[in-house]
Amino acid sequence: MNDFPFFPLDDEPCVGIFWSYQNAIFHAEYSPVTQGMITTISVDYKVGHYAAWFLMQKKGILDRLPPSYRSEYDSIPRGRVVYLFRKKKFVIYHGDDFTIDERSEILSRFSLPPEWTIDDVDMHYNPLPEDFKF
Repeated sequence: MNDFPFFPLDDEPCVGIFWSYQNAIFHAEYSPVTQGMITTISVDYKVGHYAAWFLMQKKGILDRLPPSYRSEYDSIPRGRVVYLFRKKKFVIYHGDDFTIDERSEILSRFSLPPEWTIDDVDMHYNPLPEDFKF
C-alpha cells in the first residue's frame, strides 16, 4: 500500500458507504483506508449497502426515516467512497442528485483531502423508481 502518502493517524482518509435523505447525509459508515478491503483495482469498504441496511434496521437507525422509505436499502440515494490505485485518488460514487453540501459533508466525515478526491455520478446509487418492475 505504498501508494498512500503519510497521514497523521487522526487525519487518515476513509473508505465507506453512505445514504442521503432530503439533501443531507442520513447515515455513513467508514473505516480508515489502511483497514479497507483491497481489491485488484481499489481499496473499498468491507460492508455493502444491503448488509448495512439490515443492521441499521436492527439498531433502529431507520426509524428516523418515514415508514415508506424503511423497507429497501435502495429507497433513498446512496453512495460509496473508494480509493482507486490507478488514479491515485479517492472517488465518491453517488447518484445524480448529490449536492455540494453533501459532498462537503462526505469530505469532512471521511477525512478526504479535496485535492485527492473526485466524484462520479453512477446511476446505480439512485433510488429505484416507485414504479420499477423486475
